[in-house]
Amino acid sequence: MLEGKCPQCRIGDMFSYPASNFRRFNVMNMTCPHCGLRLEPEPGFYQGAMYVSYGFTIACMIIVSLILYFFFGHPSEWVYIGVVVAAMLLLVPLNYRYSRILFLYLFGGVRYKPPQSN
Repeated sequence: MLEGKCPQCRIGDMFSYPASNFRRFNVMNMTCPHCGLRLEPEPGFYQGAMYVSYGFTIACMIIVSLILYFFFGHPSEWVYIGVVVAAMLLLVPLNYRYSRILFLYLFGGVRYKPPQSN
């Protein structure tokens, strides 16, 4: 799951480009290039991934705020706001990808099918 592989074969990539490509980090394959699984089970399936993304965002905000508080001696509110916003902007590609990956793995109804050895 951490590598963004298909939940059925765990070989094919779910996304066409790496997360480091900031212009195309969101381009998702329609089907798995290895097993052909349709990666969008139904239209609008990934709207539910917004809730996962929201959870990731809140967790990241809490972690960044705790780091600022404990390691930098309770800075002003503007420092909190600036650092949290900067962290969220830098993590947009990872947040987007992993919210979709986690949502598909948990709610896509797809089971792992190990490759058949001949």
